[in-house]
Amino acid sequence: MDTERFPVNPSQANPTQPAATVIARGLSKTFRAAGEGIKAVDEVSFTFTEGQLVAILGPSGCGKSTLLYLLGGLDQPTSGELTIDGVDITKLSGGQEHQFRRQKLGFVFQSFHLLAGLTVLENVMLPMELSGKIAGATMEQRARMLLKQVGIDGDRHRHHPGKLSGGQKQRVAIARALANDPRVILADEPTGNLDSRTGKMIIELLKQLAEQGKTVIVVTHDHSIAKVADMRLEMQDGRIASMNNSESKEERQSW
Repeated sequence: MDTERFPVNPSQANPTQPAATVIARGLSKTFRAAGEGIKAVDEVSFTFTEGQLVAILGPSGCGKSTLLYLLGGLDQPTSGELTIDGVDITKLSGGQEHQFRRQKLGFVFQSFHLLAGLTVLENVMLPMELSGKIAGATMEQRARMLLKQVGIDGDRHRHHPGKLSGGQKQRVAIARALANDPRVILADEPTGNLDSRTGKMIIELLKQLAEQGKTVIVVTHDHSIAKVADMRLEMQDGRIASMNNSESKEERQSW
């Protein structure tokens, strides 16, 4: 499936801007509650580029999770523009949305969301099976390579998730997110259920993915992630209260 099958935002077709992977302009999401409109995301605008680790922070209820759902095409904005990898995702039909997510996005969740009835290897192979683009032998080879990349040894590939530690489950979840080689990784509190030592390992892995050219967007309360992020967004009442680039690469590497 190529991007030509999706509605492309003409303003992003300029090849002089190949590094921009996520662009939001006046993005908003309004919910109705007790007859009143509540803006969970209120006129936010930003540009994220390939190779960036982005941390979205803020108190509970500030809109950061809703923003992540919008970026993942799991919810539709009430207004505004959202372009991911040159595709205007606000114009995708239902079937196109599913295809877009499988090809362009990888998801990492706080609770891992691994399928208990599948082995570690089968969990990582599942997105490739759903895409229908890779032959069986190649799928298994790629899944094993990804698991090795995130530090899961071969003797655990046939284990079921229930036999893994929390940190191992999260590493498997990251391998699964990488299965279809997405441009953008979306992570929702990826260290929330982990101890500090294991959480540090996951943060390091997310950093490595950004260094490999992925755009990694993390919604988190963990300021350890904010400390090493290339860009930090602080949200409050649905709006971006502040948006800052990291001071220096040396500062991030010293973490």
